[in-house]
Amino acid sequence: MKSDVYYLSARASQYQQSMSRFKGPLALKQIGVENKIKTHDKVVIKTHFGALENTRYIRPSYIRFLCDYVKSLGGYPAVAESCGWGIPGATGEYGGRANEEEYLEVALKHGFTAETMGAPIFMLDGPEGLDYILHNFGGRYFDEVRVAGRLREYDYMILASHFKGHSSAGFGGAIKNLGIGCVAKGGKVEAHTGKTFEFDFDKCPLDCNACIEICPTGALQRNKNNKMEFYEGKCRYCYMCKSVCKHKAVDIGTVPREQFIYQMVDNAKGVVDYFDNDRIFYINYAIDITWQCDCSGSSDVPFVSDIGILSSKDPVALDQACVDLTHKSYMNQNSILGEINSLNSSEKDTWFSYIPRYEGDELSLNKKGISSDHWKIQLEAAEKIGLGMREYKLIPVEVELEE
Repeated sequence: MKSDVYYLSARASQYQQSMSRFKGPLALKQIGVENKIKTHDKVVIKTHFGALENTRYIRPSYIRFLCDYVKSLGGYPAVAESCGWGIPGATGEYGGRANEEEYLEVALKHGFTAETMGAPIFMLDGPEGLDYILHNFGGRYFDEVRVAGRLREYDYMILASHFKGHSSAGFGGAIKNLGIGCVAKGGKVEAHTGKTFEFDFDKCPLDCNACIEICPTGALQRNKNNKMEFYEGKCRYCYMCKSVCKHKAVDIGTVPREQFIYQMVDNAKGVVDYFDNDRIFYINYAIDITWQCDCSGSSDVPFVSDIGILSSKDPVALDQACVDLTHKSYMNQNSILGEINSLNSSEKDTWFSYIPRYEGDELSLNKKGISSDHWKIQLEAAEKIGLGMREYKLIPVEVELEE
């Protein structure tokens, strides 16, 4: 049996066809939100606020109208993100998101506040990214996942994802929002690097205490003989010790791109297994489709035109439908794909096969137009692990216009 995916086009000629005010809530209505959310139910809307310099993240008004819709059903909405990898005070492209205080400052600059949302706004894994539920299940690489802890407080979750490209995963949508966005800080690290966490204290100079000073739980200390010791029972696996160590005494491993994708999918399945898919509603905004993730500081020109809003109870079918509609679109000649001579903007193609991607540790802009099917991995892995199915029935939804 195919999963239902509802599709509302980005095209509009009248105000009632507004993507933010009308089509977003209507997309959720199609997947049964009104049959589930009751008076006083607590509903968390998980989205992404974007990196500080990013300009292609979901506009705040899209999320505000989802909050208003939840309120109209009697529910209590809240808007959430989760803490990023790294240490507070870090600069550069991936800085400014290490804890709640930092990330809410970025959110403020991007227009996400309690006032603009009409709802509380916070980090789903707590103020420092340390609040998680260790959920055990059987994944391909992981047998336990660090699910963002504040999910325990909510009756339902609306997973509001910006669908776009991703230089490591191929694309980012609902699966990535689950597997990276709904796990704690340490869960993000583990998706990218695996579960290796080893210390070589022989490399530690006697006058260096950087890891001790950054550790939020006292898991790293010097004993009475001034030797470094790791107290595993105190560790909350934020991996900030790795971020500050200049002496290569902390090893968290590395994994190839394919394994990162599988581990991200393991995380996603763990989140759904913990929270229960019956309590999750998935909505993808297939707009501003660039080759970069919203966690990237740069925001290139979209490589296809806006597609619209899609919703489903199946995150795999939802992402597959977004990929397929992207591939059925014409390429934007003024985008990075327009620089590949072998591609024809008057034809349709598997555009995610040609966007820039990481080859090892180096980002390749793929100016030679070498095709790669790495974007298929997360869809295949997600289906195999039981997160959903790739076969779907696409159901167009028209907005009823007032006379």
